[in-house]
Amino acid sequence: MPTVTVNHHEIYYADTHPAGAPAHGSTLIFIHGLGSSQNYYFPILPHLEQHRCITLDTYGSARSPYTGQPVSIASIAADVVGVLDALQVAHAVVVGHSMGGLVVTLLGAQYADRVKAVVAIGPTHPSDQLASVMTQRSATVANSGMEPMANTIPSGATGPRCSPLAQALIRELILGQNPQGYAALCRAIATAPAIDYAAISAPFLLIAGAEDKSASLEGCQHIFDRVSSGHKKMEVLPQIGHWHCVEAPEEVGGLIREFAAAL
Repeated sequence: MPTVTVNHHEIYYADTHPAGAPAHGSTLIFIHGLGSSQNYYFPILPHLEQHRCITLDTYGSARSPYTGQPVSIASIAADVVGVLDALQVAHAVVVGHSMGGLVVTLLGAQYADRVKAVVAIGPTHPSDQLASVMTQRSATVANSGMEPMANTIPSGATGPRCSPLAQALIRELILGQNPQGYAALCRAIATAPAIDYAAISAPFLLIAGAEDKSASLEGCQHIFDRVSSGHKKMEVLPQIGHWHCVEAPEEVGGLIREFAAAL
């Protein structure tokens, strides 16, 4: 499987166009959320065939091994830049879901020279409540493994349109995690820094789920209102929860395709 070593750890990735983006297309790099993997994005990739799509497992998730090396939102952002460097990509559209939404907003604010545009899908907004939830979740997984998460999240964090097949995929994504890596990423979210959303000037798309309890509409609106980009758009998907790309791949894929076509 293709891997690249960045910042002293291995990152597993896939690349739809290793030779470079197709003519008139862009390079997009995708960062998944907590308890997930690059495979979260595969249901939307058929909508983006005219672009180069790089998907990765963040350090400590799925097939990117956890070694005990510390991890933070800033270190994940640095890993993304490291992957772009290794693949000789000067700048890319950064796409992030949930925890990955934290990462791409940080990239947009701090790595403007590498970011062509930002797509935030159900981005989490740092708060005391989020820190408390993540700290508790880290302890649960450290004591009981991934089963408690796999038995609750697929139904509890999705909307009424979510199919049983999509819930099964979410369960598999969660059970495929290293509990130590998952707990470390919980702590990374709990200690996430405040992000200067006003520093994001690149084109910006935010996709929210109307039934999302993990990244609330209020939090998404807070982020969107503070982004300074002159080309920004927020879309709310009815009856969709927190796992947008598997709950509504056609809508999410179509929105990103339309957004990327205008860049």
